[in-house]
Amino acid sequence: MQDYEKEILRIRKVLHKNRKKFWEENRKNFDANIKNILDQLKLTINIDDKWKVYITSFNFISEKEIPPFHYDSFSSTNLIAASKNQGYEIAMFINKARLGFLSFPALIPLMIHEIKHVEQAAKHPKKYLMSMIKDKISEKLEHEADKDIAKVSDEFRKEEILESILYCYDQWGWTAAQEMADFWHSKIETIYGFGYLKDMTKEEYAAFLEAKSKKDINRFIDFFAL
Repeated sequence: MQDYEKEILRIRKVLHKNRKKFWEENRKNFDANIKNILDQLKLTINIDDKWKVYITSFNFISEKEIPPFHYDSFSSTNLIAASKNQGYEIAMFINKARLGFLSFPALIPLMIHEIKHVEQAAKHPKKYLMSMIKDKISEKLEHEADKDIAKVSDEFRKEEILESILYCYDQWGWTAAQEMADFWHSKIETIYGFGYLKDMTKEEYAAFLEAKSKKDINRFIDFFAL
């Protein structure tokens, strides 16, 4: 992961400049980046060879645009089948509404989270199915998946937050950037089963609020300078 940390350093130097090109390149490379990350992360996963894992990425068909702070921007990993006759299959859905604009390093936290869900589903399929209707089980599994993200450099978490907020600012202005910041700082703990950990620290949130008060998004970028 050290090489990707160097990439984060490069990215943060260019975020002051023409970000429109940056978002466009990330969208163009999205599927290839996801495949690359999965190819590397699958070496860390411990499941039986009988399992097949299918990966798909798309946006929901919707009359309204789904921004990355919206509830319907979720990604998901689900069981398809788990028996001798039906097979052993898991499907991973990667939602481009929240992730399609992110760089390779910024995608890593979410992919670590979803890979953990693959492992959970394969090792304990009945428990994983029950999590769909039992909030306490869901909360525990989400908490476990989020804890795996902490095993890599914290710079990846920071990069996902920074890019997400900047993208919302570029697309819709300060109001949307505020909603994205609120999502990472507090809202995420209260949705999707209440198992997610708070992703944005108090200091990072304060840095965003200061940048907003000064109407200078570059102040927020500079706070994350390596």
